[in-house]
Amino acid sequence: MTTLGPREKFHHPYTPYDIQLQFMSSLYDCIEAGKVGIFESPTGTGKSLSLICGALTWLRDHKRKEFLKSIDGLAADDDEPDWMVEYAKKERTQALTQKWRELEERLARLRKEEERRRKLAQNPHRPIKKQACLKPVYSAVIDFFELDEYESDTETGKSVSITGFSDIKGLSASTVALLDRFKGRVTSQKENENDNENQTRIYYCSRTHSQLSQFAQELRRVNLPSSLPSPEKNVEGEKQEHADLEEVIKHLTLGSRKQLCINTRVSTLGNATAINERCMELQQSGVAADKKCSYLPSKESEDVLLDFRDRILSTVQDIEDISQVGRQLAICPYYAARKVIDQCEIITLPYPLLLQRSSREALELSLRDHVVIIDEAHNLMDAISNIHSVSVTLEQLRTSLFQLTTYARKFQTRLKGKNRVYVTQVIRLVSALAENVQLLSQKHKSSEAIVQYSDLVSGKGVDQINPYKLTRYLQESKLARKVDGYVEHTNNQDGKVNSGKTTREKTTTPVLFQVQSFILTLMNPSDEGQLFLNKADGGVLLRYMLLDPTNHFRDIVDEARAVILAGGTMSPMSDYADHLFSYVSPEKLDTFSFGHVIPPKNLTARILAKGVLGSDFNFTFDQRNSDSMITDLGQTIANLCAVIPDGVVAFFPSYDYLNQVINTWRKPDKSGKGGSIFSEIEKYKPIVYESNNQKKESNTDDILLEYSKKVESGSGALLLSVVGGRLSEGINFSDKLGRGVLIVGLPFPNIHSTVWKAKIGRIEKQTYAKLTQNETELSMSRRREAETAAKAAGRDFFENSCMRAVNQCIGRAIRHRNDYAAIVLIDRRYETQRIQGKLPAWIRQSLVSSATSSIRGDLTSFFKTHQ
Repeated sequence: MTTLGPREKFHHPYTPYDIQLQFMSSLYDCIEAGKVGIFESPTGTGKSLSLICGALTWLRDHKRKEFLKSIDGLAADDDEPDWMVEYAKKERTQALTQKWRELEERLARLRKEEERRRKLAQNPHRPIKKQACLKPVYSAVIDFFELDEYESDTETGKSVSITGFSDIKGLSASTVALLDRFKGRVTSQKENENDNENQTRIYYCSRTHSQLSQFAQELRRVNLPSSLPSPEKNVEGEKQEHADLEEVIKHLTLGSRKQLCINTRVSTLGNATAINERCMELQQSGVAADKKCSYLPSKESEDVLLDFRDRILSTVQDIEDISQVGRQLAICPYYAARKVIDQCEIITLPYPLLLQRSSREALELSLRDHVVIIDEAHNLMDAISNIHSVSVTLEQLRTSLFQLTTYARKFQTRLKGKNRVYVTQVIRLVSALAENVQLLSQKHKSSEAIVQYSDLVSGKGVDQINPYKLTRYLQESKLARKVDGYVEHTNNQDGKVNSGKTTREKTTTPVLFQVQSFILTLMNPSDEGQLFLNKADGGVLLRYMLLDPTNHFRDIVDEARAVILAGGTMSPMSDYADHLFSYVSPEKLDTFSFGHVIPPKNLTARILAKGVLGSDFNFTFDQRNSDSMITDLGQTIANLCAVIPDGVVAFFPSYDYLNQVINTWRKPDKSGKGGSIFSEIEKYKPIVYESNNQKKESNTDDILLEYSKKVESGSGALLLSVVGGRLSEGINFSDKLGRGVLIVGLPFPNIHSTVWKAKIGRIEKQTYAKLTQNETELSMSRRREAETAAKAAGRDFFENSCMRAVNQCIGRAIRHRNDYAAIVLIDRRYETQRIQGKLPAWIRQSLVSSATSSIRGDLTSFFKTHQ
């Protein structure tokens, strides 16, 4: 038997490095064992291809095993002769193989047709057919905005109809849920009769669609063997039946309506919430047929849906390609994509679509027994918290109260039964929130304060409102949609229409939707989060912030076969085990930190604890404002710029501190004998810097362009940036753009801020409770011991946040195997073992604490070896 080589084993398109083989092998084993795995592999080590080859090789192997298992599962009864069993196996094999072959042949024909279309599109003399443009249409029928009659299931014992059962009245919610689960099992059994459905898939998630598009490009490089057993192992006479047929990787990328909507009267609204709501409006039963969305799939468009599915599966396509296919076939790609899911091997999607249960349900995604891979996962916990946090301003509360009151007056004779009760309750609640927020903002003198749930919902009889029933009403009644639609209609009727466009363009989230999102959070108070009041720029902001992401990610872990977190800088990793996967047993959680592909001689990492003028570099919040230390920092950076060629990027703890440093450097020398520190540095390299005024990405692009031009001109350049700023993540400073990376200080968050006090306080509370959970009585010494450990856990969490940001900045430089750079950590705190232990392994192995007098010579020697 021929043994596969490393490249052949994982079907890597190139000859993989040793660390890539280790990565792919560990990934394969982790998925096979059904574990949670945390993988750190530095940028430039081919992480994306390693993820693709390792995971998809496992998937094809798994599908092959399942194929054989389904054949071998045709076990004979004791009375059946062997020849009948063999015949049944042959028939089953032929049927499955024929089905597989028909699909692959169909996809192969579509690829040829797509290639023909591409060549035709490149012909400049081809006739161009104009696309029909739908103009925005707005409803003018008042009845359209009336609420449908509403009754709560739990209050009235409404009939529940379940497929396969007769109508049953008066069931409790738990009984309905139980029947739903049973119905799901019955449905699942039927679906399993179709062998292409419910097969194991890989869900690959990253932060942005641009990153998913890059992943799709890498996916196109990979060719994998068929998931069918090799022909020589098949039934006699079928050896060559599929040997010559390629099995393409079946991929789908999912997006929101904002990315995929092809209806111009909806997509031009711009804002995601407005697009979602307008899409839902056009599907309501009360909308005239000529005003409904013509792209929605229907029973009549089944053939078009199948064509859409096959065209998506025939080649690896990104989100723009899928949108284009939808336009060509005149069918909504957002809804049509659901037809593709069951046939897919790998589905790519951005963070929000995976991390929110509501989004997964809207897309009809099940993670049950599938593999979930989350790339760029270094900020996963923050992403989960941000997705499940919501804020509302006092002005928004007042505006929504006005809109609700106006609506209630207009429809007061039509609001009946439960609608009248619940609309009144919503008005009372919003009114109470607005008044209490105003009072709390006057009570708290500081700009930021923690507020309690009870303080927000006091007065106006709000405590008599059943939060669970009101939550259900808001979710099911479409109140926010009706009110917003009526407000927009009223604005149009009042003459605020100009050339078919309203003056209140829906490019921002409608106010009542924002308020409703906040109310839904408020109605389910949890110790996982905290309410904060912020006063800034004359306004008042009320914010619910999720502090503990554990339970919001746990349902993904519980459902999936395996969960993989991957990133270039996942260190320090203890936070994931302690705060995200605390419920996962140690034997089910694996962590991997792989080295870099560069040879050791291509990296030098130095700690600089003293400046050239003798200052101790200790950039703590209390000491970093010293003019003498800032001056020494400038002289030291000038010395480093003198010996580091090409581009140097320096990262500072904050925009405020960077501005302070620049202002100090610009001051003329007090002795009057020389110029400023700024001009001293520019003797070696011109300075480019970002500021917090530059809010637009275009300004960031301008800074990068200016920096790149100076480096390419041969003069080199020094780029002053901020840890956690726009240039600290996702920017490629490869080769000449990043021969040196300087980290000034440690960018600790503001520990005195209300938010960080709450975060650390929660960690301490959880740790203390965990340490003492099985102890009924605590001695004084045991209590102090637990309190000390809790304090240490809070400090560790705080430091980890800082060091994860540092590691992101360090990762901007070395981007490929032949790259080389110097990393200089400017602060004596980097000399402590605890801080060094939070750096990636590939940095630690090159880390040296340098004397100020020798670092210039050391760096000169390092760069001479690479000339």
